[in-house]
Amino acid sequence: MEHPEHIAELSRIEAGLKNPKFPKIFAVELCADCDLNCLMCHHDQMQRPKGNLPMALWQKCADEIAEVAPATNVWFSFCGEPLLMPDRLIKMLKYGEKAGLQSLNLNTNGMKLTNEVAKELLDTSLSTIVIGIDGFKKQTYEKYRFLGNRSTVYANVAFLLEERRRRLQGPEIMVQFIEMDDNADEFEEYRDHWLGLGATVKLRRQLSWGGKFETAIEVADEKRIACPWAITMMHLFWDGRVPRCPGDTEGEESAGNAWDDSLVDLWANLRGYRQLHLDRRFDELPDRCHVCTDWKTGASVKLRPGQVDHSDRRRLSR
Repeated sequence: MEHPEHIAELSRIEAGLKNPKFPKIFAVELCADCDLNCLMCHHDQMQRPKGNLPMALWQKCADEIAEVAPATNVWFSFCGEPLLMPDRLIKMLKYGEKAGLQSLNLNTNGMKLTNEVAKELLDTSLSTIVIGIDGFKKQTYEKYRFLGNRSTVYANVAFLLEERRRRLQGPEIMVQFIEMDDNADEFEEYRDHWLGLGATVKLRRQLSWGGKFETAIEVADEKRIACPWAITMMHLFWDGRVPRCPGDTEGEESAGNAWDDSLVDLWANLRGYRQLHLDRRFDELPDRCHVCTDWKTGASVKLRPGQVDHSDRRRLSR
């Protein structure tokens, strides 16, 4: 059933959407490979070639972002695991800082987050490190994060948090819990564990990845809103292609290639697509948008140490 609170949340999100001259979030695919095979991820369905982002392409993009919109939230994220290439990631982070980027961020599954890598990451100017951990119990975590090891990732993140605390400064460390059918009853224990270690706990709903997965979020189509993912985010594949949106994981509707064009021009190429969303002309959107339900996901909930009343039982409305 629909939840009125969630419908109101979607309306609030849509009210704040505009058609900006440059994206709020720029997601960089450093590596298209992954060491896990998560049940809620599209990665094992991906048909396009896999490769690694060249340093020269990152430098081109970082220089332009620093010139036109240095406060853009730049994320090493998207369709692969960045820590499969830790040395290149560290070099790219350091270059981004030198170029003048003000918000560098990392999304990882945490399996390659060794103690040495953790120290090197904390030596950079990262603003946020998000680690995807979708269960408290071993069987739950390893069901969803298939090929992952619960003991390894929990130990890796505990060390990162302790090292961050010892330094007295550094990025916000955030553990992300994607609420799904049979992990929701573990959230409170999960929350208390990680808040107790000093992490921020991020709770969000499952994505459909452009309609590749069915989700349990119930919102009637007549209450559809402009897609926040399409309006606010720009993605870069390792080979320079810019897909229309994060649901276009194969790049079948590419805006062009960052090797050939500026990011400003590539973003402008998608302006008409974004305007269709904002004008609510949903019937005119590409076919993929007609099956995608990611516009329903709404905002995540972030719980920070010292800011949470542990009697609070809030969950995402499903």
